[in-house]
Amino acid sequence: MTRPTARFETRRDGYERWRSWDGDRERYVYVHRLAAVAWGILDGLDDPRHVHHVNGVEWLNVPDNLEARDPVDHGNYHLNGGALS
Repeated sequence: MTRPTARFETRRDGYERWRSWDGDRERYVYVHRLAAVAWGILDGLDDPRHVHHVNGVEWLNVPDNLEARDPVDHGNYHLNGGALS
């Protein structure tokens, strides 16, 4: 049995990700998380912090547009219309 290869896709909301099958289920890793690890913004893919797109452009995964945020603070930011609580 051949294992399916990873494939790149862009979701309808603009987020880019790699998708693959690990034998049990589909797995995804988002490009902004990969980029954040590569540039030292996150400590690793298992870092619990969220990656925020500073200018709101989800496909613009450059260092100046990515920042690590606490998940609760990040959620509140978006729920408050972009205002830090």
